[in-house]
Amino acid sequence: MDRSKEFFAKNQERFIAEWKELLTFPSISTDPAYLPECLKCADWVATHLTKLGFRTEMWTTETKPLVYGLMPGNPHKPTVLFYGHYDVQPPEPLDLWTTPPFEPTLRDGRMYARGAQDNKGQVFFFLKAIEALKAEGADLPTVKVLIEGEEESGSVAMHKGLHQWREALAADILMVADTGMVEHGRPTITMGLRGIIGCEVQVHGPAIDLHSGIFGGIVLNPIHALTKIVSGMFKPDGSIAIPGFYDGVEPVSQEDKARANAAPIDLEDISKRLGVPLAGGEPALPPMERRGFRPTIEVNGIGGGYQGPGGKTVIPSVAMAKISSRLVAGQDPVATLEKIKRYVRDAAPVGVRVEFVSEKIGGKAFRLSVESDAVAKASEAIRGEFACEPVFLWEGASVPIIPELATASGAEPLMVGFGMEADAIHSPNESFSLRQLEEGYRYTVAFLKKV
Repeated sequence: MDRSKEFFAKNQERFIAEWKELLTFPSISTDPAYLPECLKCADWVATHLTKLGFRTEMWTTETKPLVYGLMPGNPHKPTVLFYGHYDVQPPEPLDLWTTPPFEPTLRDGRMYARGAQDNKGQVFFFLKAIEALKAEGADLPTVKVLIEGEEESGSVAMHKGLHQWREALAADILMVADTGMVEHGRPTITMGLRGIIGCEVQVHGPAIDLHSGIFGGIVLNPIHALTKIVSGMFKPDGSIAIPGFYDGVEPVSQEDKARANAAPIDLEDISKRLGVPLAGGEPALPPMERRGFRPTIEVNGIGGGYQGPGGKTVIPSVAMAKISSRLVAGQDPVATLEKIKRYVRDAAPVGVRVEFVSEKIGGKAFRLSVESDAVAKASEAIRGEFACEPVFLWEGASVPIIPELATASGAEPLMVGFGMEADAIHSPNESFSLRQLEEGYRYTVAFLKKV
């Protein structure tokens, strides 16, 4: 048994107790009533970093504080910045939890609690890896840690303050453990995330709801206009018809497409569990390419007219749709949103007017190269520690703060997380297994030794 594995085994009971302490805080960032608990949780993280030997600061903001730690190391090695978050999602519905969400319970090798995985569990294994490396006197790089308290509610303080923290955050590699792996023993490098933009559009017709018999056929129904506008966004092959939508999209190599399609993900099982074929987007392309390399437009909500029981024969005065778009590397979020809005305005027929009541610029997409130094070091660490090739995954989701943090720090993002579908993050009975905790710890130790 190597020294890091021995250290984990020897200290496992203490690790579990400390992990439970961290999970006890109901650090729910979306609800102002839980601000005191968020502050207590931030203080716990800061105290823990200090005990590990970090020079720790609490960066106060208008909302939740950020915890920053600095541990100077070998100046000839790349500087590593680790990012995570101490806030969690609300636990409701409470009646679906087997045990209370903030009374962490170890059951059948899994820790059940809100935040057990997302993201307290994945932050915790990083901290324990640092502890192990220090205990064995490893030659560490300079390590910086930034743990925020609003990832689950939009990273408000981070967005506002990044410009003033650039010097403190300057690094070469941005380590993020807020992602997942495809299966046990197969560490997964997330090679990219999509960006996100969105808006809510209202289509206005007559000043009031009208009798559909008296006015049907002479007044345009806003719902009809809206559905026509939405359907016109797409070509028959599933691609997006909005003029200029694909401007700037970076080409993808055949090698990266092959790597994405080779990920050991059972697509047939996913389709079976969902109860529908994977027919969205551009069906002529493989699902993993569609998810990782192609932009999308989705209507997330649509409504108008009478929604109550029975019928009410009206032509409604207004219809609405909530629209979001996932972007890929090379697309400009601001310019792309303007193209969507321009299309909607141009497509609106005579008889209605459109109004955009909200807009959202969530952030750019990013994509890594398998040839980058950080990815190469992570791959080498995975091969050495787990005796397997890493899985390369181009993720379809968005974490808007990551590209911004990478730009502010000058660091290349490296996303290697150990979450799994069984963890049920954001849902009742969220959990994280001891095996996943140890796998994340082992990877972190191996990677920091390679840097």
